[in-house]
Parts: sequence; C-alpha cells; structure tokens
Amino acid sequence: MGNDRIRYLVFVWGRWHWRPTKKMRAAGFRLITLDPGVVVDGKRFATADEKARAVKLNDEWDRWRRGLPEPREEGLRYPHGSVGEAYLRVMQLREAERRSKGIEWTREQRSRDDWPRAWRWIEPLFGDCDPGTVTPEQLIGDPSRSDVLGLRPLVANKVSESEAHRVIKVWRALWKKMAVFGYCDAARDPSLMFAHSAPPPQQAMWSEGEAVRLVKKAWRSGYRGLAACLAVAWDSQLSPIDARSIKANQMRQDPLGVWFDIARAKTGRPALATLSRRTARVLFLYLSALAAKPVGMAPIFRNRSGQPYSKDTLGDDFRTVRAMVFGEVEDRQLSDFRRSGSVEALAGDVLPEKLSAKMANTLAASNRLHKTYAPVVLASVRDADAARQRAGRSCENKTRPKVSWRRPESIMTAFRKNLSH
Repeated sequence: MGNDRIRYLVFVWGRWHWRPTKKMRAAGFRLITLDPGVVVDGKRFATADEKARAVKLNDEWDRWRRGLPEPREEGLRYPHGSVGEAYLRVMQLREAERRSKGIEWTREQRSRDDWPRAWRWIEPLFGDCDPGTVTPEQLIGDPSRSDVLGLRPLVANKVSESEAHRVIKVWRALWKKMAVFGYCDAARDPSLMFAHSAPPPQQAMWSEGEAVRLVKKAWRSGYRGLAACLAVAWDSQLSPIDARSIKANQMRQDPLGVWFDIARAKTGRPALATLSRRTARVLFLYLSALAAKPVGMAPIFRNRSGQPYSKDTLGDDFRTVRAMVFGEVEDRQLSDFRRSGSVEALAGDVLPEKLSAKMANTLAASNRLHKTYAPVVLASVRDADAARQRAGRSCENKTRPKVSWRRPESIMTAFRKNLSH
C-alpha cells in the first residue's frame, strides 16, 4: 500500500470519501462515498481502486476549473470542421508559439488565460457544432422565445457583464482563426450582428489617509503580514496577486531606497515596485518580527498562521480589516489601490509614459486602461480649467493689437486746427 496523500480523499464515518470543498460543490461536484479500504498494522488505508477513482475525480475538477474540455472516450473526438476541433488546434498552436520563443507560462499565468476561461461557456453549446450553423440568436438570445437565452445573456446572468464581454471577445478571436483554418467565412461571424461594448470600468478609489488607517488597523489587530502587504501595494501600485507573491530574493536596495524587481503575474512584464521610507520601515519591522526570515524564493507576506498569503486568505483578511475601519457596507477592494495611485500621479502632472513604466502596462497607449486607471476626478478637471486660463491669457497677449502710447491730441486742439483750415 502506498502512503501517497491524494487531494480531497478523506476517511470519515468509517469509509473513504472524496469530499469536495465549498467552491467545488458550488460548481456541481458532490461528495462521493468509496469503500472502507483495508487495515494494515492497525491503520486504515485506501485501496488502489479507491485512489484511482479519487485521482480521476481530481482530474475532472482540474479540467473544469481550467476551462478545458471534458476527457472523451478513446477514438472519439470533436467532429471534423467543428468549433471544438478548431479550439484545440488554436490552443496547440498558442503553446507551440510560446515554446518557440522560449516562454514558459507560470501557473498563475495559465489560470488567467482568457481562452480556457471562455471555452468553459462556449464548449457545451457549440463544441461539436459546425461554425456555419451558429446563429446570432444563439449568441445574444431570441426575444420571441423565452427558452432561448443565448450565450452572452447566460454568462451575464450567471457571472457578470465583464465575464460576458470576455466570452464574446474570445469567440470573435476564435472565429477569425477558424476562418484561417477554412472552417468558416471571416465576414460571417454571427457575433457581428450585435454591438459588443465593454462594460464601464470600475471607478472606486482610496485616499492616502484611508490606506494608512487600514495599515494601522491591520497591524494593531495582529494582521501584520497584511499590514505590510497593504503598505507595499499602496506605494508600488501592484495588483493584489503581484503584491502577495513578492519573494525574498526580489528585494533590492540602494542609497535612495528599497524596491522589488519582479515580473507581473498576468503579463510577465518586468516591474519595479518602489517603496517610500515609511513603507520600508513597516516592511523591515514586519520581517524582523518573523520567527524565520524569508530567503530565496520564499514569499514574504504571510497570514497569521504563518502560511504564504493566497488569493482567498488575502481577500478574507482584507475584508475583515476593512469592516473594522469602515463598517460592513464598505465594498471597495484592495485592487482599487492601483487606480488610486495612478490618479494621484496624474494629478501631480506625471507623463503617461512614465506612469506606464511604473505600472508595467500600456496605459499611455490604451484608451481602455486610461479609463480604468485615470477616471474623471474633480482635481483633474480643475487642473484643466487652470491650464485653459493660463493658455487663454498667453494667447490673448500674443494676439492683442499693438497700441501707440503717444498722447492723443485734445479735443480743443483738434477744433482749432479745423478752424484754421
């Protein structure tokens, strides 16, 4: 009997079970009861068949959360010329392209890939269909039939408008590639029959004073890893995933201060996360209080149990501290720190190109990113008013006609001249 530990395989109530988490249950996975197993030297072990079944169930869960198609029976594939066959070819070509460039995606990058994420919704409806048979009503819905919801409304109702926009965006990209394969006509994409505007970006922001209050409350409440992470996220304008993933060997220091040399999890772009002196003091105080100082590839920021922060634990702790400071009604997110910093920088007349370098994105060239990270604020509007006034005065001085400063003749002098004539 092996002693290998398999995820979600537990022995409770006298039998082995495959027990999914709350998140997995919400996705439709259910508790599976297995055999009692065998007893060896007074210890209970799962048999090889039970382990094999648990591994298969884990594989089904992994494929679902990554948006991959369900495994099919031997010899059974998507029909030739179908949407599913085209999708698999596209994914293989994308992987081959990355390998040819020597690019190896991390686990975080793969989890953020929009293609598998959208395919999870597209595949059940159109995976085995001929692209030419897909109609606009199947994508946007048929108002004359309540039973035909459509792909986009389905995703919008189940998740959000942003997710629905992402799905249709991937569909359009997939259609173009299917046209290159010869599966369909590029000009006859059914999604082109309706407008597909991106939902408005979020506009929530934090002030520096509010961020300081969050850091102080987290520190005094025992969430010291969170406090240091919040301070670093505020100064560096990193996204939450980039901030919590900072490792010990990424820290740099020179006479001007401390920074982290990292690569963004979403895009792989290099980023320099600079810190103020105040944040550096918080960071070093946090590190000095740790029982074991992180070294090498070890993540720096840890929760109260001593484990590195994950997406869920960071979000849970942030919501707890946020409620302590601003109450349960507050719904601003940690990710809004990034937008708040960009607004402050733009109010300080920083060039968009320099702000793009700070945030490691293409804000200077992307209207969508500019709307996301540079929303309309009163200070910016007043700065524009002041700039107009300065420019107006300058233009007025340049275009005003020259005036002679010679003293004009008096009325009586002019009258006498007229009489003499």
